[in-house]
Amino acid sequence: MLSEILKTFRETGGPLSLKELSRRLEVAPGALEGMLETLVRQGKLREVGGGGSCGHCAGRLGCGHVPSGDTMPRAYELVN
Repeated sequence: MLSEILKTFRETGGPLSLKELSRRLEVAPGALEGMLETLVRQGKLREVGGGGSCGHCAGRLGCGHVPSGDTMPRAYELVN
C-alpha cells in the first residue's frame, strides 16, 4: 500500500490532502494516517499543510479549497 501512495503522488505531481488521497485510493483517512506518517519518517513525503487558518498562502483570495477562516487540511508532497 505504501508504494500505491507514492505512485499516486508521482501521478498527480503535487501536494495532496489527506481527504483527496483517501478519495483517490478508496481508503479511510484514519487508515492512511499511519502509512503517511511512516513515509514522512522515511523521508519520502513531507507534510506541507494542516492545522493553520486559511489566509496564509498567496492564492488565498481565489482559493476554492478552503473557505476563508476555516482550518487548512493536512496535505503532503513527495520529497525530491
